[in-house]
Amino acid sequence: MRQGQNPAKKDVSAYQAEKLGIATLLYIPMQEGYFAQSWEVFRHHIASVRQYTPEPFNYLVFDNGSCPEVKRELAKLHEAGWIDWLVLSEHNLGKTGALNMILAGMPNEWICFTDSDMLFRPGWLEESWKIEQAFPNCGMIGAQIIFPDWEVDKGNTAFRQSNNPRYRFDQVQPEVWIFEEYCRARGISGERREKYATMLLERVTDQQSGAQAILGGNSHQQFLARAAVLREILPLPAALQLSRKEDTYQDAEIDRRGYLHLTTTVPYLYHMGNTLDEELAEELSRLKLPGSEQPVAQARPRAAKSNLAWKALNWVSRRPQGRKALTRLYDNLYGILSAR
Repeated sequence: MRQGQNPAKKDVSAYQAEKLGIATLLYIPMQEGYFAQSWEVFRHHIASVRQYTPEPFNYLVFDNGSCPEVKRELAKLHEAGWIDWLVLSEHNLGKTGALNMILAGMPNEWICFTDSDMLFRPGWLEESWKIEQAFPNCGMIGAQIIFPDWEVDKGNTAFRQSNNPRYRFDQVQPEVWIFEEYCRARGISGERREKYATMLLERVTDQQSGAQAILGGNSHQQFLARAAVLREILPLPAALQLSRKEDTYQDAEIDRRGYLHLTTTVPYLYHMGNTLDEELAEELSRLKLPGSEQPVAQARPRAAKSNLAWKALNWVSRRPQGRKALTRLYDNLYGILSAR
C-alpha cells in the first residue's frame, strides 16, 4: 500500500542528457585465451574516451553477455562515475542486435558508437565537428581511415558530382605512418598490404573554412552521427552475433537516403584489438586509468554548485556517517511533507 506522496511528483526536474552520447559494446565471455587481455584493453579505451573528449558527454556501456567477473568490474566503474549508463545483458544479442537497443534508446542528439577496443586520441571530436560544420548532409563521420571501406564509394557520388565551387576534390596517398599503423593494428600482410600501400584516397576540401575530409573510409568500429539519422534505418538485421553482411545494412540504408560518409584525414583512433601493443607503450602510459577516485572527465561534475551550503552538504554526503545522517533527515522531511 502506498503511503504519502512520491516526492518526485513535486515538480522535480528530470535529468537532461548532454548533446553528445558515446556508446560502446563489450563482450568478454571469459578472461583466458583470446580474451586474456581484453579487460585491460577496455580500461585503456575508457580512459582515452574520458581523457580526450573535450566537452560534456554521456557514456554508455552495453555489456553483451560477459562473464560475471567482468560484470562486477563494470558495476564498480559505474559506481565510481566512469560510466553514466550501464546495460547488462544475460545473453549475447549480436552486435547489430545490441545496436538496435543502443541507437533507439540513447536520449542524446548526437551518438558516437565505438568498439570497446578503440584507443581515442586528442583532437578526435574537434576534427569531427569541423567536418560536420563544413560539409552538407553528413550521415556518418569517422575519425579513422579504414582502407577497405574506401573501396566502396558509399553515399558520396552525388556530392562529388555537384560542381559546387566551394568544394575541391583531389586524390591523395596517405602518409606512410598512417598506412603502417593501420596494417600493424590489424595484422595485415601479403597482397592486401601491397594493395593498401598504393591506394589513393579521395579528399574533399571546403575552400571557405579550409576543413578537409576523406570521402568514405569510415566503418562500424567508430562513427559519429545524429541520432535522428540513425533511427531512420532501425531496426538493423540481427540474426547473427557478428556478421559483416548485417553490418553493411547500416551503410546501404544511409547511402540510400543520400547521407555522406566522411572521415578525418588522419587517424584519431587506434584499433588495439585483444592485446596492448608494445609500440604504443609511451602513448598508453599517458592515460589515467580507472582506479583513481574519480574519472578524468565527467559529463556533469558532481561539485558544480558554487554556494557554500551545497558544498558543505556534498562534503558530508561523501562520508559514510554523514550520508546516513542525511538519509535520516530526508526520511523525516519526506514523512512531514507527504502527510500534508
